[in-house]
Formats: sequence, structure tokens, C-alpha cells
Amino acid sequence: MAFEHSTNNAPAGAGSCPWGFGTLPMLVYDHGRGSNNRQTAFALGDESLHTSVVPELADNYYHATPHGCVILVAPGPSPRTRLWDPRSGEIIALPAMERELEDNWRCYLSDAPTAPSCVVVVLLVDEPSFLYCRVGGSCWSAHEYDVGDVVLKPVPRRKRVIHEMAAVDGKLYFKETGNMGVIDFSPATPEFSYLEKHQRTEFVDGSNICKEHLVESRGELFYVRIFLKGFTREIMAVRIYQIDLSGPTPTLRELEELGDRVFLLSYQTRSCSGDLKPCFVHNAAGELDGICLYMYDMDDKSLKTLRRSPEELVGDPFWILPAHQGSTSE
Repeated sequence: MAFEHSTNNAPAGAGSCPWGFGTLPMLVYDHGRGSNNRQTAFALGDESLHTSVVPELADNYYHATPHGCVILVAPGPSPRTRLWDPRSGEIIALPAMERELEDNWRCYLSDAPTAPSCVVVVLLVDEPSFLYCRVGGSCWSAHEYDVGDVVLKPVPRRKRVIHEMAAVDGKLYFKETGNMGVIDFSPATPEFSYLEKHQRTEFVDGSNICKEHLVESRGELFYVRIFLKGFTREIMAVRIYQIDLSGPTPTLRELEELGDRVFLLSYQTRSCSGDLKPCFVHNAAGELDGICLYMYDMDDKSLKTLRRSPEELVGDPFWILPAHQGSTSE
């Protein structure tokens, strides 16, 4: 496993961030690549805005993983790939890819990037396949999967695609099939299996639509359900369950509080630790351009819309800092 050192300094402490972004925790928005490439951070504590350039992101395609590390993919026909840890400034070299990536993809780690068993997974969101490599390995491998079909008449039948994953104990979990799917990377090729269906959770009265997310935090798996009023985008309630995977059937325990955890939902689920107790939900209702940023307070079950300027923060945040890496002892 090869380590490089970033030219940027690591964060000075738990309450500060490099690149002139101000105080943590924060959501980071991207304004695109090119000569004017800048990132804007929204500080969750005082709701202030900070704009700066992150050098490591300036000349690469990238994606922030739920572990907090960022995969850097250089442009070109055989792109160089690396994992960058913004907390330490270390960069882990990965194999070059055979070709450029499609536009719509996400990256997941099966474990802490320093773990010998860590697998880097690039999920292609528009097709039933992903790329993966082992940290310290020599190449990327492609894997096509079949988790069933989507049948919505009169739309033609199409293959079901995994859009979101969460990693616990070296395995990746997903819920697109209705029951819990598991991808195990310990064999030579990825193996898919399914857990028995967990107990059903009821809809909130007055809600006809529910948005669902899987979230990993500190090595534990959580199931978040966001209930919308009728068939609108108005959020009525948020329910969070901890998933117990110790038995053959996953069991759910509804939580009344998250402690010091914060969940960022929608663009890609992530968690972090900090002094803020609420669950932050961004664009969970699917508004265009992510105009609203919601804070759901687990203590009094209230929903607050944080004020911000759509012109300054267009789109969804791609990163939350600090990200808690549950697989690493601290």
C-alpha cells in the first residue's frame, strides 16, 4: 500500500478545517471544475458561508465516500486513481482505470482505507454494475449484477439498479430489492446474498410517500424513513431505526435520539460526530437544485428549514466534515 503526502496541511484540530473553510461541522458544495473551481462550505453551527479552493480537487474528478475519504480520478483515457484522507493529508495510490468513468457514479469503501481487507467500490448508478479494487491491488475489476427487474407499466421492463450502499464489517448492504441485500468481497469475486425481511414499519397517518436511507455510523447500521404529506414534498415526520444484524433476521429498534451523531441524507448518506444532536436532512424531499436544507430535531420531533441563498449553494452538498470513520479506533 503506497502512501503519498498531500501538499495541503491536515486539519489543525477538531473544531477547525483547512482551506479557510472556518469551523466544523460543515456541508461542502461544489461549483464545478475549471478555472473558477471553488467549493463553498455551509457551517452547521452558525450557518455561515465560506468559499475556498481545495487544491486536491482542482484537477480531478472526485467523490466523497461515507468514510470521509475522497477518491480522486484524473481525467484521461487511463485515469490515475487515488484515495485522499483530508484529515491526515495522506493519499493512498490505487490502480489506474482502463477507461474514463461515466458521469453518474458513487464511491464506497468496505472498511477503513488502512485495513488490509479494504475494497474500493465505484458504483455505476445508471446501470447494474460496479468497479472494484482492493487497496494495494494491481487492477480494477468490473462486476455486473442482477437484483431483479423494475416493472412499471406502460414503461418497458428494465433491470433494477442499486443506488445506495452502507458498509459494516467489510460488507456492503443495500435495500433496493425490498429486503436487505449483502455484498461480500472476501471471496475472489463479490458474492450477493439476502437477509430475511425485517419487521414491517407502519406509515405515519396522512403520509403516502416514504423516502428511505441506509446509514452506517461507528460500525452500526441505521434505517431512516422520511414520511411526506400525502403525495407532496412536505416532510411530516422522520423515523430512525438501529438495525441489529446479529441474527438471521434483521431487527429494528426505533431511536428517540442520536446522541452526538449527525446524518446527511439524500445525495449520499453519511454520518459525522460533533456537538450537534439533530439529524440534518438535505433535499430529502427531492426539490430541484436542493433549494431547502432541513434540520430534524430528534429531541422535540420538530423540523426546521435553515435559511440559505440558492444562488450561493446550488445543488446538493457532496461532503460533510468531519466524517466519522467508525471502523477506525479513536
